[in-house]
Amino acid sequence: MRSVLVAAMMARMAAAGGAGAGVEAEAQYVRAGDTWEDVRKHFSALRNEVSTLEAQYQEAMERRRLEALRRQEESEFARRGR
Repeated sequence: MRSVLVAAMMARMAAAGGAGAGVEAEAQYVRAGDTWEDVRKHFSALRNEVSTLEAQYQEAMERRRLEALRRQEESEFARRGR
């Protein structure tokens, strides 16, 4: 399921215009302003984003399940009504 969340996060990032040119090269070194506290805050923000995506995924799966159940009940009702 984590791979689905990562894919969703990548899709969201791509939809927002991507990371931009040179981000990978810039990530290879630590800037003077980056501290462990900055890294911790960034990691915490990423965890929150993954948690949000996971909750959205669970809600979507539940809606899909309920919609399938509703369609099945409507189908059975229509079949019995004939």
